[in-house]
Amino acid sequence: MFIASFITGPFQTNCYLLAREQGSECVIVDPGMGAEEFLGDALRTHHLVPVAIAVTHGHIDHIGSARQVGDEYGIPVLCPRDDRHLLSDPMAGLSDFARPLIEQWYGSTTLREPEQVVDVEPFSHHQFANLDLEFLHAPGHTPGCSMIRTIDAEFGPIVMSGDVVFAGSIGRTDMPGGDPAQMSHSLSDVVWSLDDSTYVLPGHGGPTTMANERLTNPFLGRR
Repeated sequence: MFIASFITGPFQTNCYLLAREQGSECVIVDPGMGAEEFLGDALRTHHLVPVAIAVTHGHIDHIGSARQVGDEYGIPVLCPRDDRHLLSDPMAGLSDFARPLIEQWYGSTTLREPEQVVDVEPFSHHQFANLDLEFLHAPGHTPGCSMIRTIDAEFGPIVMSGDVVFAGSIGRTDMPGGDPAQMSHSLSDVVWSLDDSTYVLPGHGGPTTMANERLTNPFLGRR
């Protein structure tokens, strides 16, 4: 398994490139605001060919470059079904404080949807770049919020956790579409069920493991 990452936009979002190895096809995960500025160099450096985009949820800091990148490379955008509306109406998932930033960045608070969008059903599997991507539905941060899991023979399970769980923290639930009760269920039913060996790549901040979060994350607690 080969994984590269870079940080994008004013919200410091992690964008990941997943591939079996350098010099092969790859999946782009969460191309946030401004990701297109760094993506070309990253693809050339690692000799990667993008074949799909996968987003963990529909917030603008995770999908902000999905249309530009998807349309440029002619590849589909896999988006959780319940967050698809955010691809074209990002303000539906943001507080009013973000409106000036979105208007300044894009010149508008509405966007054009990518040409190719795949509605992702909860807990469905999708095969791209010789990888099996499982979308673990974990609502609470947004209605469609998901973690993307793939399993590698060498590394074991790897989860792109988006804004569900971070190293030592969890995603906020006070934005439009957020739901504390749903987040609680997602943490107990989905996150807690992950194997200790799971390598967790969050949407913000550094990587962690499920074993570490089970011991140290105050929002998970002991089950």
